[in-house]
Amino acid sequence: MITDLLRRIVLGKKEKFMFKRYEEGLIDFNRIDREIGIYIHIPFCRSLCPYCPYNKTLYAGEEAKAYKKALIKELNLYRKNLGDAEITSIYFGGGTPTLLITEIREMVDFIKENYSFKGDIGIEIHPKEVSHHLLKELKEIGMNMVSLGVQTFKEDILQFLGRGYGVKEIEEAIATIKKYNFQCVDIDIMTNLPGQKLEDIQYDLKKVYSYGIDQVSIYPLIIFPMTEMDMDRIIKEKKLDRFSELEEKKILRMIDDISKETGYESSSIWTYSKNKENRYTSVTRESFVGFGAGASSHFGNYFYLNTFDVDAYIEALEKGTLPINIVNQMTEKEKMIFWIFWRCYDGVIDEDRFEDLFKKEMKREFRLLFTLLKVLGMARKEGNQYVLTQWGRFVYHFVEKQYSIYYLNNLWYQSMQQPWIEEVEI
Repeated sequence: MITDLLRRIVLGKKEKFMFKRYEEGLIDFNRIDREIGIYIHIPFCRSLCPYCPYNKTLYAGEEAKAYKKALIKELNLYRKNLGDAEITSIYFGGGTPTLLITEIREMVDFIKENYSFKGDIGIEIHPKEVSHHLLKELKEIGMNMVSLGVQTFKEDILQFLGRGYGVKEIEEAIATIKKYNFQCVDIDIMTNLPGQKLEDIQYDLKKVYSYGIDQVSIYPLIIFPMTEMDMDRIIKEKKLDRFSELEEKKILRMIDDISKETGYESSSIWTYSKNKENRYTSVTRESFVGFGAGASSHFGNYFYLNTFDVDAYIEALEKGTLPINIVNQMTEKEKMIFWIFWRCYDGVIDEDRFEDLFKKEMKREFRLLFTLLKVLGMARKEGNQYVLTQWGRFVYHFVEKQYSIYYLNNLWYQSMQQPWIEEVEI
């Protein structure tokens, strides 16, 4: 209901967003920006966390080798489209991407040899995968940013989440990573976990900040209906609770206060950094091309997804065809609001940048939206920028959850049910 209301008020759009089956000629690859990021999805995991909504599958050696070959083929197919574009970042996500560390070296070498690349290379790491051997390889490959998925320092909650490691392993992993002097080390911490208390969150925050790492990503557990985690059943059986929306507002204020006390400032809705210019962020690129099963891409007025099915992905590339599944062609208005949505994630919306990109005046295009942001105290004007207030950040938290539950859940669920889809309406 919230997402439908926002679509109608902000965009004046009654009909839902439509994704249609990709066919050759549907996407004009000449519209790829001259500066663009690359995301590479590695879907393999040693075990599957029940709450995780991302496209993943259990690791199998032979399938992983075939997947790497397919990724190289996909990178090769894009050479003619990305030939003179400057690649500004490469991020490896998953899944557990370090399971394919040897193959990742080959992919990075391929990009460096065949593309114009100058920027950061980041990768997600599972605590159980951390070793001196792995970290040496990452440095040799050229990785300068790493994100460690800790989630919490509470043993019982780690067990509940099915993470497969304990606090001792987390502490050893962080200590080992710190020895390698990466440009940016990010640690993920989750809030509003079933059975979690306010003091548990306080403990996690003070503990993670005590390590003096560069960035902490702190976000609430969002329960996607398509995942195995049946919250109603679990809460009833284990007599657990979760925080309400109003309590989450209190948590956000507490996070701000503890972060400020320890020398960290908000660098986006969910991240706190020692230095805002040194950020691990794979989701805020203005344009990006995604490689791998389930990866998404956005440039020009196109937003599209590859097939989520690993076997179908490999088969498509063995035939020499792009593994693109479904495509949404945005109107100019939709493209603008997509940009504004992700700038809200950053916490800052820049009028000058909007005008550079769209050659239009932002306030005139979205007069009602920016009037509401100001009148309701969700943003303050600083020069040519709108900066979200703490209240505005909380509202964005809420909207982001609705977007995830009602848009992404539907899109990803249908993508996981069948390799190729004719159309999806969300």
